[in-house]
Amino acid sequence: MHRRKKMNPRNSLKVAAVPVLVGLLLCTVVPPLHANPCWTVMVYLDGDNNLESAAVDDLNEMEAVGSTSKVNIVVQFDRSPGYDNTNGNWENTKRYYVTKDPNGYDNTIVSTEVANMGEINMGDPNELVNFVTWAQTNYAADHYLLVLWDHGSGWKSGSGPIKWVCIDDTDNDYLSIKEVGQALDTVTNNGDYPLDIVGFDACFMGMVEVDYEIMPYAHYRVGSEEYEPGDGWDYLRFLYYLVHNPYASPAALSKEIVKTYMNFYGTSGYETQSAVHLNPTSTVVDALDIFALHLAGAMEYKTEIQQARANVEFFSDLDYIDLYHFAQLIRAYVPNSGIKKDAYILMNRIQEAVIAEGHGFMNKNAHGMSIYFPSTSAGYLSNYENDVELTQDTFWEEFLKQYYTTNYPLDAEIVAEPGSVGSGELVTVAMEVTNIDDNTITGVTPSPLTVVSSGTAFALLVSGPVPASADLVADDSATFVWTYQAFSGGMGGSLTFVGNAHGTDSISGEPVFSPLAVSNRVNVPGPGQINDEPPTDPNEQMQPVADNRIQAADRTLESLQEQLAAAEREGKDTTPCKDLLELAEEYLRLAQENYEKGNFIAANYWALQATAMLEEAEKCLENL
Repeated sequence: MHRRKKMNPRNSLKVAAVPVLVGLLLCTVVPPLHANPCWTVMVYLDGDNNLESAAVDDLNEMEAVGSTSKVNIVVQFDRSPGYDNTNGNWENTKRYYVTKDPNGYDNTIVSTEVANMGEINMGDPNELVNFVTWAQTNYAADHYLLVLWDHGSGWKSGSGPIKWVCIDDTDNDYLSIKEVGQALDTVTNNGDYPLDIVGFDACFMGMVEVDYEIMPYAHYRVGSEEYEPGDGWDYLRFLYYLVHNPYASPAALSKEIVKTYMNFYGTSGYETQSAVHLNPTSTVVDALDIFALHLAGAMEYKTEIQQARANVEFFSDLDYIDLYHFAQLIRAYVPNSGIKKDAYILMNRIQEAVIAEGHGFMNKNAHGMSIYFPSTSAGYLSNYENDVELTQDTFWEEFLKQYYTTNYPLDAEIVAEPGSVGSGELVTVAMEVTNIDDNTITGVTPSPLTVVSSGTAFALLVSGPVPASADLVADDSATFVWTYQAFSGGMGGSLTFVGNAHGTDSISGEPVFSPLAVSNRVNVPGPGQINDEPPTDPNEQMQPVADNRIQAADRTLESLQEQLAAAEREGKDTTPCKDLLELAEEYLRLAQENYEKGNFIAANYWALQATAMLEEAEKCLENL
């Protein structure tokens, strides 16, 4: 399928967000007893770039409606020196209280100028905080709609002049998605007072990566999976709806923004717009995590996965695909009942989260939520791992890496038995590793297993692996065994064990790996079973385990670093050992970082990875 670039798109410059803030008092379908207006619409209008003319036009659209006693409309507008010379051709930043233009929709700004700010860097997250704080303080309301207006490029930083969101040409700055999240964290008091709606009047912002970043700070998101034309949202019509329906709920207003956008542009081209309820988005992410985990362990179906990727709905940024449609195609193509079920659950969760969606004929399989999936490894951006919170909490990144990696010399398969246990009973997990290469592979060692749970089930490691390592000639196999104790955690659930193996090619001396292997599910029923435990938070249960492992790894790292320094003083080549210690140190940093955030299961996982790498480093130092 060939894509054409739209005329005057909001280029891949980062998102122009349109969040809505929630007040402490709630407007309902009947007039409230208090005097506050129902809504304050706050527009962070960054026109300090090549969208200046479109920004002036959108402010004129707002003036065609104007503020009322029940709806405030306030704007912080930054202009550019070079693109539009109307309305006095001023080039700095001003704040307006938007009033109704007696001439209706024309090209003259008539609103009350509240403040001339001088040149403000709209790419500074502190300025976003200042604007929202000012608006809430001076124009208090029961609900707040915050609009971040500008170019957009999804989660990516883009290239050339296209950078994240709210690009300020004068100050050569922009807001990253992380900075948007930080600003929203501040104005919502760490999410204690989440916004009603976060909207993005910009390109490519209807992504699960963006949704997950802002999820703690808002109830709804409005944004497009695809390019938006330069004219952006239909401010005239959705604001007309709001001033005539000031008691509209946040959900109703979100739907109206989508409706008026689609009515304005029609459905004959590449149009997309959606409204997402962010509260159930956490269940979308949970379902995505399981879906990605099992896909990562099912590379025997890589041909089918490639077929799904080749046929999935994609957008003008070819790295972005529709998440629902991808799950739908995986369900159709992959002949595995477990993965089909995972895909079905993910599709249902997306349908529950997307409360309104519209798309044009050329994007007929758009469903309101995209995700990053470059078709080849060459297009994969390594900063995805650090710039996006979603990659820290799901297996999506791991799935992408598995998908791009081929020709493993080791193969691994994990089986967990029995398939169903009572709380407190033991589970035996066996990883069979086979050398499918022609060369002998030495020091074949399994990675520490990751335990992925559903519901409240969790497991604690009792022993293993046995043996710790093995040497494998061509076509030879070794089985590594762990013992875990399973717990229902109150309501019960299931356990899945994930890991891979690594070793050294005896001829080249290069490290080799197996693909990620995923076990069968082990069911752990809830109350009523023998040896059932009282309700327990598995994350909290893991805290002392993670703490002990982190402290032990920290001590070992310090000791090995001293040994490394001594070896270097003796003139020995310590490069391989140093690399292992640096990797162990990075894993330990991730363990400590997750521990500090209260993510004890993740902290334990990274502590195990650090421990395994320290064991390798210790062997390396012994052999110097």
